[in-house]
Order: sequence, then C-alpha cells, then structure tokens
Amino acid sequence: MRTWGIAFLSSGLLVTLAASPARAEDPKSFEELARSAEALERADLAGLVWSLTTPCDGGDELAQRQCKAARDARAASVRGATFIVDGDGTAFSMGAWKAESKSAPITLRGCVACAEPIGNMYVVSSKAAPSFKGATAEAAVVHETARTFKDEAAARRWATRLPQLRTQFVVKLAAAGGGMWERDGKKGLAFDILAFRVFDPCDGDIVCASPPSGKGPTDKKTCGESVVEGEPKTDAPRTDAPPSNEPALPAQLDARDIKNAMKPVIEAAKLCFDTYGVAGSGKMVYAVAGDGSILTYEQTGDFVDTPTGKCIDKAARAVTFPRSKKKRFGFTYPLTLQ
Repeated sequence: MRTWGIAFLSSGLLVTLAASPARAEDPKSFEELARSAEALERADLAGLVWSLTTPCDGGDELAQRQCKAARDARAASVRGATFIVDGDGTAFSMGAWKAESKSAPITLRGCVACAEPIGNMYVVSSKAAPSFKGATAEAAVVHETARTFKDEAAARRWATRLPQLRTQFVVKLAAAGGGMWERDGKKGLAFDILAFRVFDPCDGDIVCASPPSGKGPTDKKTCGESVVEGEPKTDAPRTDAPPSNEPALPAQLDARDIKNAMKPVIEAAKLCFDTYGVAGSGKMVYAVAGDGSILTYEQTGDFVDTPTGKCIDKAARAVTFPRSKKKRFGFTYPLTLQ
C-alpha cells in the first residue's frame, strides 16, 4: 500500500495515514457518491466526534454504562459509512493574480474543521498531515489549478465571490488509527475524501469538482438580497428581523441596508461630478466583514485613475456598513454620473 510518509502519534500507537485505495469502479459523478452518503451538519459532526472521543467516565455506574452504550453504537455506525459534509471557510482559496499567465491559482484543502475545532478536534483530510499557523490547521491540498481572467481587475471582482462559495466533501472515516491523530500537541480526526465540489449557491455554478458535478443547490439567502450587477434592488420587507423583545443581528444585509449605507457615497459622488464635470459610469466592488468594515474595495469603469474617480474613492473607502452574522460578503454597486 502506498503511504504518504507522515506519521501521527495516537493513543501511544504509531499510525500512518494512507492514500485511499482505488475504487473498483470510479463513480461517474459527485451526485452518484453523494446519494448514498449521510448528510453531516456541524452539530451532527460534533456528535460523531463525541462518539469517537468521549471516555464516558462521568456520573455513577449506570450513567457511565448508558453513555458507553450510546457512544459505542454511534461509533460502530460510522465505521465504513460515507458522509457528505461542508468544508469550512479555510478550505477554498485564491492566490494572487499573475500577469504573465493572466491567471490566479485556486486551491482546495481538505478542511472540514481547520479554523474552529469541534470538541477540541481538528477535522481534516487523511491525505497528509496538516501543518499549523497558530491555532488554525492547514490541511493537505486536495485540488489546485489556475483560473484565467481577462485582467487583474476581473480577478479581483471574481475574488469578491469567495466568501459565498460553498465546499462539499463526500468522506469516510480513515481506517488508520480509527481516524484519530495527534501532532504537535493538537488532536484531530482524519477523513478519506472520496469526492469534492466547490460551487456558488447563488446560481449553482461549479467552480471545481471531482468527479464531475452538475449544478449545486441554490440558496439565494447565501448571496443575499445584496446589490449585484445592474440596478440596486428595490426595498423589500425583511424576513430575518428578530422579535422586538429579542434584539439580534440579521443573518446578512439586504438591499435596503446596503442602499442606506451607500447614500453618503452617492451624495459625495454627485459633489465630485459637480466639481469636475465629468460624466460616465462605473461600479464599486466591495468585500465587507461581519462587523461592517471594508475588507476590499475596487472601482471599475470610466472614472478609474481620474480626479473624479479619486474623489469618489475617498468617500467609498470611508463608508461603514451595519453589522451582521455573515462573516464576509461581497457586492457590486453601480454608479452613473451625468
């Protein structure tokens, strides 16, 4: 059996993670494998981790027996089973634009729980041992390629979509060491990755997949009621507003939130037009953090590298947005001055 030459110390035993054996008949599609897989939400994943790690040594003898019975039954059910699980926010990334090839590298790592361990356990691909950057695991690369773009501006615009992309893995628990590993004082769970896909839930478009996949499921809430290419959407009633006696952050900002936040920018843009008298159109491309701060901003169109554009940029970079639960989102706001 081919091994990856990386060993883990787990429960005092030396365990080597191995590459998954070749399937007798490779599946024709991601969906073919996913159909027979059990869906694992994060809460379910926490239960799986519990079944493999809890010592059941708390409480009286009866409580311990009951705990062990539940633990062992769940642990037995996951051996050899396949699951479909989301990758976390660190799984998919895009590198810097390369002018010579007109492309940017995209990388998918086997990260199920790399940034936020579940029950103090990191969950990663069994392909190779993870490295660590502080408290964040960096799992083995599952897929990497280059995506071509017309120019650097186009690459930057596409990069604003990254926060909304969704990664799915079809996995099974690694056989070696019962899937458990320990390294550099950190513990985790290893899955063999049988299939993967990265897609945009706004329209279901596939970014990468193996084996091939049809369109992914769409979820308009993921891309939100935020402003996209074209005219801003009209105000609409909010569906995520909490009861008046239970204040809470919205799951994400909608078109109304963004339109209201952008009012000072639009007013400033009109003053810029009054000052320089240059008509034209453009777009303001944002990536915004959950705390309302701007992560990235770029202006495209007629005003780039002009006094009018620089005047607009000053206001555009100063704006702040309402807070939301969504850690990061992107939108494009159109601008016309005449």
